[in-house]
Amino acid sequence: MGVSGIGASQAATETTANTTGQIAQKDELGKLDFLNILVTQLRYQDPLNPIDDKEFIAQLAQFSALEQMTEQTRWAQMSYGLNLIGHQVLFRNDDATQGIGVVQSLRMEGGQPLLNLGDREIRLDQIVEATRYIPETDGTEG
Repeated sequence: MGVSGIGASQAATETTANTTGQIAQKDELGKLDFLNILVTQLRYQDPLNPIDDKEFIAQLAQFSALEQMTEQTRWAQMSYGLNLIGHQVLFRNDDATQGIGVVQSLRMEGGQPLLNLGDREIRLDQIVEATRYIPETDGTEG
């Protein structure tokens, strides 16, 4: 029973190319993609020169740290968006004009918070300025 190093290398290259193409389409590396790459590495490794277990553990630790940072960023954005509810915001439209509105609610879409201003929704990165909203009164108490 012979093992062809060239055939295994070609198969690994093709699998890696396919995986890379899938990753590029999604434009992000998820848990499943990482595990697929790891399984591919293990499947096509040279039996005479296997992957160092320390390197493997380091890759897992790096991925875990990246995943935690991504989750913390998502929660920080959501928290910031929730704190803006009831505040008046000055925002930049896609056509470079500016608008103003009061944040009424927050909705998450694709992991990104969208602020509802009543007649429209904006992203956090569109905000130029935020101030506490104090409704105008007509001068009478009651």
